[in-house]
Amino acid sequence: MRHPSFLLSLVGLASVAAAQANAVPGTDVNLYDVSASTIYGRRGGAYPTGEVGIGFGHAFCNGGTVHVPWATSPTTGGPMTDVHFKIAFLLARESNGRIVQVSTPESFVKHSRVTYNLGSSQCGTCQAGPASTFRMGCYDAYSTGFNGNRFNLGPPNEIDPWTGSWNPVGSYFDRGDPAVVGAAATDGVQSLTSTQTNAFDVVKNRVVVPESELSQPGVYFGQVQLVCEGEPVANRSNNLLSDQINFTWNGTAWSTSNVGGPVAGSVLNRWAGSTRNLGGNGTDDGRFLVACKVTGPVDGVYHYEYAVHNIDNARGGASFKLPLHPDAQLTAVGFRDNNGNALDDWSWSRTGGELAFLASGTNSLDWNTLYNFWFDATVAPTSGSVTIDQARVGAGALSVAVANDVPNGAPSATVASLGSGCFGLGLSATRPVLGTTAQITTSGIPAGTTLGVTVLSFTPAPAPIDLSAIGMPTCFAYVVGGTNELWLNPVGTAQVPLVVPNAASLNGLLVGAQSVSASPPLTPLGFIASNGVLMVVGAQ
Repeated sequence: MRHPSFLLSLVGLASVAAAQANAVPGTDVNLYDVSASTIYGRRGGAYPTGEVGIGFGHAFCNGGTVHVPWATSPTTGGPMTDVHFKIAFLLARESNGRIVQVSTPESFVKHSRVTYNLGSSQCGTCQAGPASTFRMGCYDAYSTGFNGNRFNLGPPNEIDPWTGSWNPVGSYFDRGDPAVVGAAATDGVQSLTSTQTNAFDVVKNRVVVPESELSQPGVYFGQVQLVCEGEPVANRSNNLLSDQINFTWNGTAWSTSNVGGPVAGSVLNRWAGSTRNLGGNGTDDGRFLVACKVTGPVDGVYHYEYAVHNIDNARGGASFKLPLHPDAQLTAVGFRDNNGNALDDWSWSRTGGELAFLASGTNSLDWNTLYNFWFDATVAPTSGSVTIDQARVGAGALSVAVANDVPNGAPSATVASLGSGCFGLGLSATRPVLGTTAQITTSGIPAGTTLGVTVLSFTPAPAPIDLSAIGMPTCFAYVVGGTNELWLNPVGTAQVPLVVPNAASLNGLLVGAQSVSASPPLTPLGFIASNGVLMVVGAQ
């Protein structure tokens, strides 16, 4: 479910807030345990085409210097209140060098509408204090059954994760499921009943995960996030926690177990080898965490993986933009969200020195969501920053900048083959690395050939030129003009060198090559041509 006011063409509003609006100094709630996980059951077709409903347990304590307001919210007979904690859940998988979210947008958020000060904790001694507060030093702990009770689970898009606020009027709880009609749907009094939730299947509203995701090999992590109204952003680093979870299918049912112990922060902290940085919209809105992992080069090509986690940004993300070296060759561009709908995947484009992924429809990168972006590029990573445009209007800037590695470093040396030759004549080359000598090799030269030429061009033809009109139906010209390197009396192959000076000014230089040989009368013109080769001069 997405926010209805999502905008792809952004309209700016001036900032209307000078500070985090509801921050209360000294508020610091510490989430310290993801204690357990439970499989409630499955629904849908035969394994692995169904969906699974999962629940996580957790524990937290008040590590701050103030008692945190926490008002009991009536579930029957009176107006609901907003003064309580909200707890979000997420399941991710790391495999094949990528970490992805596998829980779907149908996974709901827990409203903790009754406070329990259970005693002293790792936050200190549980203190006495006013009623309707979570007191300093005290702790609270929720089982998977408590967190999986649908009577207290509501959609995440009703919550402002930056301020922690929620409007009960017209909410999911107010409307009921199925929704009531008339004034009862907007009076702020809960219409969702136990009778309704007891009629749900075992998966609905819980942490919903397709079996097609759980059946894939990898390491799984369950994440819990606590949202507390009034908590300053500087104290929120301990509001996220993840634990490794093992899933087992025995042929008829799933089972689960927690292993390894919790790790603080975003689940992206689990992504081995990644660099991670936060960026936010000042004091007006929350933060995105961008993680990047670059591997290679392999034959001059680097593989870039990005994962972006919306930590607490209420306006959401509508783009992911990176500076891209203008000489970079770009291939294997990809995107992944967590809704399984290919029709609203983000699109991508390259303009000048920028690679941009843009949201489609209403598929913004909203709170408690992790999206992935990846590509191959022939340039090395360098320090820079990415830009995330906000999806909805509101206080603050139109975009958020996050520092991380970007594909804007020195170009790599690469070689690409263009088309095919005729009558078996072929061309290949080694990569033209600065300070080395590349070798350009012509192969498949017919016996009896006495003369040939390899043409090197620094202005390769932008497109092949069809030579079929002059009797060469399978041959094309890939270079026009240039330097002719002759070879005489070859025996099967002929080789010419390309000396590459160690000069940074040559980075990104394009060199095209093609060979032509004077051969026995295999064609009406008595010569044959090879495929083309396009080389990019660069560093390793």
